[in-house]
Order: sequence, then C-alpha cells, then structure tokens
Amino acid sequence: MKKIAHICTAAVSHKILNDKLQLLSKKGYIIHVVSSKEGLDEKSLESYPHLIFRYINMNRAINIKDDVVSIYSMYKLFKKEKYEIVHTHTAKAGIIGRIAARLAGIPLIIHTSHGLPFYDGQTKMKYILYKNLEKLGSYFCDAIGSQNKFDLENIKELSPKKHLYYEGNGVDLDHLDDKYNAISEKDLLEIRKGLGIGENTKVILMGARLEPIKDPEFLVHAIDLLNKKNIHDFVCLLAGNGPLENHIEQKITELNLQDRVKLIGFKKNIHPYIKLANIVVLTSQKEGIPRIIMESMSFKKPIVASDVIGTNELVIDTKTGYLVEYKDVSKLASSLEKLLNDDELCKQMGLNSRKRIEDEFTEQKVIERVDLIYRKLGGLN
Repeated sequence: MKKIAHICTAAVSHKILNDKLQLLSKKGYIIHVVSSKEGLDEKSLESYPHLIFRYINMNRAINIKDDVVSIYSMYKLFKKEKYEIVHTHTAKAGIIGRIAARLAGIPLIIHTSHGLPFYDGQTKMKYILYKNLEKLGSYFCDAIGSQNKFDLENIKELSPKKHLYYEGNGVDLDHLDDKYNAISEKDLLEIRKGLGIGENTKVILMGARLEPIKDPEFLVHAIDLLNKKNIHDFVCLLAGNGPLENHIEQKITELNLQDRVKLIGFKKNIHPYIKLANIVVLTSQKEGIPRIIMESMSFKKPIVASDVIGTNELVIDTKTGYLVEYKDVSKLASSLEKLLNDDELCKQMGLNSRKRIEDEFTEQKVIERVDLIYRKLGGLN
C-alpha cells in the first residue's frame, strides 16, 4: 500500500478534508494527515479510523523564524515516514509542505488550491506578496490542482511548466444523509428554544468565519434593509467566530438588529443549524468551492450568495438560489425577500440544489480524479 501525507495548516481544516481522505483510503492508500493542533477536535477523529494524524506547529501568519522551524520539523517527519506522495492543502501549508517535501526527496509532490490567496480587492502589497509566494511554492511541486475551474487560468500563468488538473470539491452524500436523518424535530425545537426563536419564525443562516474575506457585514446591511421593510417574522443566525466578531456585534447594536441577527459562535456540528434554516447565505469576496454551501444544498436548502469565483461554479442563479453582485446590498435583500415570501419557491430551489450536488459535486467524483492523478504521475498500479 502506498503511503501519502496530506498537509493542511491547522486541524480546523480536518472538517474539509477528512471525509474525502477516508474515502480515498479505500483506494488502497495509507493516509497520514499532518497539521498544527489549532482547532483540533479529538472526538471527531474517532469517525476516521483509517486516517493517521500527525501534528507540527505552523503559524498562520508569515513569520520567517517559525516557518523555518516548521519546514525543518516537516522535513524530519517526511524522512522518517518515507512517503511516496506529499499532497498539500491551503496556502501556508502549501509553501511549508512543498519545500520540506522537495528537501526530503519525496518522489511526487502535489498541491491543491482551495482558492488562490491573492485576488482583486486586496491591497497591492498583499496581492503581490501572496502571488509571489504561490509562484515560489510552484517550484517545489510536480502538479497543482484547483477546486474551481476559474483559478486554473491564474495557476497556469504562474506555473506554466507544471501538470495542472481540475480537482473540484464534493461531499459524501450518504454520510450527510445519515447526519440529516439523525437530527429530530425535537432537536430543532430545542435549538429554537435555546436561541429564543419562535416556532414559526423563518431562519436565515450564514456559517462562516467572521473575517473580511467572508464579509458578514454585507449580510447585516441586507438584513437591515429587510427589517425596514417590515418583512414577516424571520431571524438571521451568524455561526462562526473571528477577528470581526466585536465589529459585527457593534454593527448589530448600531442598527438595532438584536432581534433579527444572532451571533451564535462557532459550531463544531453545523448540520442541525443547516437543517433548521429556510435559506442559507454566503457573502464571501472569493471562495474555492464552499463546503458549507455544498452541504446546505445536500440538505435541500436554497442558497443566496455573492456572485464570486468558486461559489458561482456551484450555485445556479434562479435555479438553486440567487447569485448577487458582491456588495450589492439591495439585491441581496431583495433575493432574501423573494424566498422568505414564497415557500414553494424555497422548496423547488432546494430540490434543484440537491440534484445539482448529486450530479456534479460528490466526493466520490473528486476521489476518482485524485486517484487518477496519483496513478498517472506516480506510476502507481
């Protein structure tokens, strides 16, 4: 059996990798997942008996001293374990892991972009820095995959001599269906009671880290417009934490939206809140292929989201929900209003969402692509 290391910056990323890697292990690979312990949920790892976890400190921020220590620690791990393939994920782990793997003489090094770290709207300094770091990282790998098709063109420009492939992203529908069926109506009523939400109050959910790139303030301003229109009973839940938490809390108070918008913090298990929701929203400035949206569509939820790279490969405007121009608060509000006022439209878009996932975005499809790349470039039989 071939031994492969999958590298991500922090354990918080386990939730976007482990289901996929568990399926990949069934293809005959021994898979190690390497990350820092940041965000580690040890209990959740019990669900992944075929994965082996290793931990190396990695600083999310750029810190030369810390980064050199991380590269050396990873180099030692790679030399000890003698992996046939190292496959990196996320921007920081992509740099550290690729350099360490090349120094350790790993035969095949692959990186997956989950959304490029440079994008329009950044400061010029950040844009140039992150673009050059991605270019640097490309020198230390053999192949680069992208979760969305749009980014492949940018990657090709940075890495014209590398093997590029579309990896995509997906969910394990059987696993999600089990989770959905395990959530009872009693569970949902208890959530409503705990948050002070009426039994007939409609729920808008956004599950995302409270940081600039996810732009939760964009949604708060749209809720403010809806509130001024006296739309019938609804509440918006913001599930997540992050550097904008205090700012968003102040904005909610400033706009007198305490009864309309509730900050409910990071949820290790977001699925009961997805099932509770009538509409799921994502207001990001950019994405790879957003997992929260794939899971919500699997749960037959209509989506309202910013029309940005990654998200617009997943959501079909007017069919599985609505795509709105980034920062168009009025259009975001009106799209939510349409769904709040039309239960049949919500239901139909939710059914369309589920079919979209079944047809294009399952983890089984992603695993087939990854396995093909391993066999093609690694000479595996």
